[in-house]
Amino acid sequence: MQNNYQEYVKLKARVEVLQHSQRNLLGEELAPLSPSELDQLESQVDKTLKQIRSRKTQVLLDELCDLKRKEQMLQDANRVLKRKLHEFEAEAASPPQLAWQGGGGMLSHDPPQPEHFFVALESNAPLQPTYHTMDMNQQPEPAPGGCYPPAWMA
Repeated sequence: MQNNYQEYVKLKARVEVLQHSQRNLLGEELAPLSPSELDQLESQVDKTLKQIRSRKTQVLLDELCDLKRKEQMLQDANRVLKRKLHEFEAEAASPPQLAWQGGGGMLSHDPPQPEHFFVALESNAPLQPTYHTMDMNQQPEPAPGGCYPPAWMA
C-alpha cells in the first residue's frame, strides 16, 4: 500500500510539472521565469516550429507530386484523344471508300463508322497551368518522393 501511495505522489508531481510547462508554452505564467529559463523556452518553441514547418513543407511537396502525376495522366489522355480526333477528322475528310460487291461489279458506299472514343475524366478540382522559370545552369534537387520541387522553393 505504501508503494502505491509513493507512486501516486510521484505521478501527481509529474502532472503538475507538465501542466506548468504547458502553461509556459502557451505564454502564461512567464513573469517568474529567469532569463535562462526564458531562453530555454524560446529555443524549445523554435525547435518545435521548425519541425512543424518541415512537416508542412513535406505534406505540400507530396501534394504537389500527386498533382503533377494527375496532370501528366490528364495530358497523356488529352494527347490520345487529340490523336483519335485527328484520325477521325482525317477519315471524315477523305473521299468515301468504294468496294466491289461480289462478282457482279456492284459498287457500294461504306461510310466510316464513328467510334465512341470520348472518355469522361473526373476531377475534383480544375487544373490551372503554372509556369516556373528556372536558371538553365541550376539543377533542382528531387524531393524524397522523387519529384522536383518548384523553382521558388529551391
